[in-house]
Amino acid sequence: MKRIIFTIAAAISATAFLSGCSDRPWDFVFKDFFVAVKSEAGAEASQVLSTSDNFVVQYPVNLVSSERSEDLVVTFEVVPGNGLKEGVDYSLPAKKTLTFTPHEYLKYIRINYLKHVLDESKDNTLVIKLVSTSDPSIRIGYPGPSNRFSSHTVTKIND
Repeated sequence: MKRIIFTIAAAISATAFLSGCSDRPWDFVFKDFFVAVKSEAGAEASQVLSTSDNFVVQYPVNLVSSERSEDLVVTFEVVPGNGLKEGVDYSLPAKKTLTFTPHEYLKYIRINYLKHVLDESKDNTLVIKLVSTSDPSIRIGYPGPSNRFSSHTVTKIND
């Protein structure tokens, strides 16, 4: 047990030491750079109440990349289930792109949820999907076969 604790402490110390030279510690951790979408709590899925007064939820999109000298444009789409309708249950921004300028690593997709009682027998989800980037070297979702955080599913529920 002491060996495990020592190993973890050494890894944390090494990470702190190596990242102290940069405000982007992922520069030496990731070989693949990517964009990812999640909830404010860092989850792949979340819920919103259908009977709350109109409100906006921000979904962070993180860019993990070395320092860039040019803009990166990320295209996204929002796909509703058959129980939700734009203008009745939610509204979206007209523009379905996010532009990361140099030195920018965080943007938000904002969805305005509208008060509307749902038919619970239908699919009341919205799937926020990152579709493409203007730089093909920036992948969508976390590296690895599961492509985690390439999309985020929001379920709208009645109280």
